Amino acid sequence: KIKTVALTIFDTERLQIILENGIPVVSNQVQHSIVDMRPQQKMEELCQHTGVELITYGIMVDAWGGWSLFQALLKTLNQVATKHMVSIPTVAVRYILDQPSVARSMVGVRLGLSEHIQDCKAVFSLTLDEDDFNNIEEVPKKGKDLLRVIGDCGDEYRRA
Repeated sequence: KIKTVALTIFDTERLQIILENGIPVVSNQVQHSIVDMRPQQKMEELCQHTGVELITYGIMVDAWGGWSLFQALLKTLNQVATKHMVSIPTVAVRYILDQPSVARSMVGVRLGLSEHIQDCKAVFSLTLDEDDFNNIEEVPKKGKDLLRVIGDCGDEYRRA
């Protein structure tokens, strides 16, 4: 009766076990942002091999590098956004959607602003060039490796 399964916050090890047992997983919702690239370090290869798609959300500013480094990232994203005449969130979402195995990204609601229709539409017409990617990727390199700090996707929820 169940054709496929979608998961939320499963790490690479558990996802692999599920797949090896013949359970037809189509997606895994994980925390994945410009500051939290953990899925690219372990899960991406498994997803590319098996066809599991990632649905992404979230950010971890404090664990990654703090407010000052986050402001530097926002400044870089603003430069790219200004170049393409779009918003900072549009650039951030497009960047993550351009990562291997990422199929979708969840857009949250900001206090006082509940509709992001124009930003969401702009994501699909935005094409980041090589310079954009290079500029964006420079800032996260200065932050902490969250795979080492926290562990694989979702490990922050499995700590005893």
